[in-house]
Amino acid sequence: MKSRLKQLGYVLREVSAISLWVFIVIKLFIYDVDLLLISRVESLQRVYPYKFFFLIAGLAAGWLILGSKYARTIFLYIGAYPFVVVFWRVPKLLFKNWATLLLFAPAIETLISKFKWRFIMASFAMLAALGISLFTRPVPLLSCMIVLGIYLSLHYVFRIRVVYNPKSLFANMAPIMGQLWQHSIDTFKASDQNSAKADTAESRSKQIQNLKNLYLNNLVWSYLATRLRLAVSSRRTDLYFIIALIYTSALTVVIFGFEYWALYRLRPSSFSSTFAIAPWEFFLFSFNAILHTQFATLTATSGAALFLANLELGAGLIIGLFFVFVLLTSQRERYRHDLSMIVDQLSRSAREIETFLDRELGLKLIEVEVKIIEEDPTFSSTLKSFNRTPPEAILQR
Repeated sequence: MKSRLKQLGYVLREVSAISLWVFIVIKLFIYDVDLLLISRVESLQRVYPYKFFFLIAGLAAGWLILGSKYARTIFLYIGAYPFVVVFWRVPKLLFKNWATLLLFAPAIETLISKFKWRFIMASFAMLAALGISLFTRPVPLLSCMIVLGIYLSLHYVFRIRVVYNPKSLFANMAPIMGQLWQHSIDTFKASDQNSAKADTAESRSKQIQNLKNLYLNNLVWSYLATRLRLAVSSRRTDLYFIIALIYTSALTVVIFGFEYWALYRLRPSSFSSTFAIAPWEFFLFSFNAILHTQFATLTATSGAALFLANLELGAGLIIGLFFVFVLLTSQRERYRHDLSMIVDQLSRSAREIETFLDRELGLKLIEVEVKIIEEDPTFSSTLKSFNRTPPEAILQR
């Protein structure tokens, strides 16, 4: 019973925090949603001027019910919720799923490198969408339609360029990954020569530290290669392409929905319906147009409306025939091939270090681990964190 109450309390706390901050963001940056609600609900109009007193009463009631200890914790948590998400939840999630995050490195690299133009075009597109909902005169509406059309066209051009771009982030990174071992060995040799000049306890400790640093390179490269190989074999690489397809489809539906709405505001006779036409119906019509279904309550009745509907149908064919087959076949295979190259090069770096330890120092990896643990027993926990069994556990079997 206690565990269920605890889970219920956790859910209520999360829902309260998310609801409050979503309301604050919408209120500050998008729309006065509270005033819209008040205008629709007449009974709230009489009490809305006294909202401050109701807020104080709500806080007091929560304090009384929860008690001082829990009330302070919950109120502080809800008040600092954006910081909790940005500085704790998100980093924790990314750290736990770093291999999956690495699969999205090309998209992140593209977003960062082209952030300026993406931000500018997205800003103009959002302003154009807002203009369609506000303007009634023909010239501003036509201008907004053109801006949205250009934005969608540029998106398609960008997607096609990405598909046929001969260069990729992973392909550029693979040679660098293959040379990591050389730098690690050179660093070890330089440090080991300096510490080998004096035969003292301090110099021996430095030698072990140099050996530890070299071994850590082997440990990290082999761990990264193993995790990435598992990510590739688990087909999580398809997430990148599936999300790209979903985003392109959703963007197409939304932009054409605004185009239909703008056309209706320009020429109401362009669409007919048995009911009063609401703005959301244009987005439903857009969704039906791209899928070529007949569930929409609207009917295109003008040449311009039919032209836009056929244009969206063509966009749907491009998404279905071109993007699906190209993104999910040729580009996916190239993407997986480039990622496999990084895995192979990381494995090579790990093997080169292992070979160096065996050939130059006459030490197997397990012997290196024993030496390091004799000097630093806490290194066993480091091995466990990399899914490597400590040597003392092997010897006890």
